[in-house]
This record gives sequence, C-alpha cells and structure tokens, in this order.
Amino acid sequence: MTKQYAIDLAKKLYREHDRSYFVVLEEDSEEYRIVDKAEKDAKQLNRYVVFSIETD
Repeated sequence: MTKQYAIDLAKKLYREHDRSYFVVLEEDSEEYRIVDKAEKDAKQLNRYVVFSIETD
C-alpha cells in the first residue's frame, strides 16, 4: 500500500481500537504496512518506522 494510505489507515485503526499502530517500510520493497506495538517490538522494526500513532 502507499505511504499516505497506510498512514490514514493507521489513524483510523487507532481511533477505532485505541491501540498503538506503526507504519513501516518493507525492507525488500517500497511497500508500506501497518503493525501493532507487539509486532514492532518482537521483530525489532524500529529502523523501518515512518509513522507512529501511540497510546499512553
């Protein structure tokens, strides 16, 4: 998905579920995807995060 679409979808998911979401760039392509905090931490995706929306 495109970067802007992924960001908009992450915002929507955040509003619906009140959870943290991150948009990450796939390392093998120019595709973006949305992951939750557990997946980001488990797969150590910090260096690929291009947008985050987080809860406290």
